[in-house]
Amino acid sequence: ISQRKLSRKELQWGEGLAMPPTPPREVPPLAKMLAGGTAGMMAKTAVSPIERVRILAQTGEAQGMSAYATAVKIVNEEGILGLWRGNTANCARVFPSKAVLFTANDLWKTKLSWVLGGDVRGLGFFSGSMAGITASVATYPLDFARTRLSGTYASSTQASSMISVLTDTVRKEGVMGLYKGVGPTIAGALPYEGIKFGCYDLLVTTWAKDESGNVSITGKFCCGAAAGTVSGFVLYPNDTVRKLMQMQREGDKLYDGALDCYRKVYRNHGIARFYRGVLPYLSRMVPNAAIQFGIYESFKQFYLAR
Repeated sequence: ISQRKLSRKELQWGEGLAMPPTPPREVPPLAKMLAGGTAGMMAKTAVSPIERVRILAQTGEAQGMSAYATAVKIVNEEGILGLWRGNTANCARVFPSKAVLFTANDLWKTKLSWVLGGDVRGLGFFSGSMAGITASVATYPLDFARTRLSGTYASSTQASSMISVLTDTVRKEGVMGLYKGVGPTIAGALPYEGIKFGCYDLLVTTWAKDESGNVSITGKFCCGAAAGTVSGFVLYPNDTVRKLMQMQREGDKLYDGALDCYRKVYRNHGIARFYRGVLPYLSRMVPNAAIQFGIYESFKQFYLAR
């Protein structure tokens, strides 16, 4: 009888049995959140001038004006930095929002693949939908403040910062005033992020891989841009309603909820009103989604390759 002393692992698994495979290395959640938040801020800052013009058109402040004329008016009234008005609030919203969004998507994908099986078609749609709802609910007041700042010209409002918007809204309209338009936001987050992440996963699987089986940075940027453009165009009417609800202040009785807003906007202005500002939106969606997906996915690849 062999008198060899068994190791702790052999005692646990049995002498001669194959050891369990080493689990694949994963990016820590905090690192994912930092990467997602940073990617979101870089993307939003890069496209902030287009976004400012788009929001003014969407809320009706720039009605009848072209995108170029709106941009010129902003610069004349507020200076060149006026094109980035609301960007600080936007970045303050985007960092936690994208940090939660990308991290939650990976988390939901892991959990759902365990429950449904990893080869389920459209898994990215389900994980993206759940991540979108999670991030939207967690950071909605910051999105509300960003819209109040960006959706008016500086000369037509007394609010000068995100903090002043939040405190003024709570004082005049109560805490629930910060959640005006949250219904369309949640309703839109489910299909929007679902389509975006689902399309991205689909495109990445069909994109050419390098020798190590990874998609190039250019490929990730292109897949992210295409996924963001598709989801943005499909859900743009919902975003318009959300912006109109957010711009409705205390005492305004324009809309009695999101459905009433849809009804009245369609009756008074037609379907085209829902797509006002869509061209600036799509022109900024390409670099915005490309930067977000490209930086986040490249960071994860770099981290795992260390």
